Amino acid sequence: MAFVFICMDAGDSKKAVVTKLEELSIPFIDVGMGVELSEGDNLRGIVRVTTSTNEMRDHVRQNQRISFQGDGNDVYARIIQIADLNALNAALAVIRWKKLCGFLR
Repeated sequence: MAFVFICMDAGDSKKAVVTKLEELSIPFIDVGMGVELSEGDNLRGIVRVTTSTNEMRDHVRQNQRISFQGDGNDVYARIIQIADLNALNAALAVIRWKKLCGFLR
């Protein structure tokens, strides 16, 4: 693999994938989100795109940019708008990758 996109729940499996990619010096982008239901069943939260390349890897672990701990939040299974946020995160990851490749500034 020359480049990897990661989109998976936090946990031991994700930690193993990230560790192996780092060991093999394979650049990757990991996406994630934190979503909560607020009053009136409105969503609030963040989407995150984290890039790890051979030139810049330390920030991932030093700043805990990627979570490996699941929080048991089942809102992802119950709220249809999660699909919209997943699509947004995917688009942001592809834009980041295109920037790395020099297609975009």
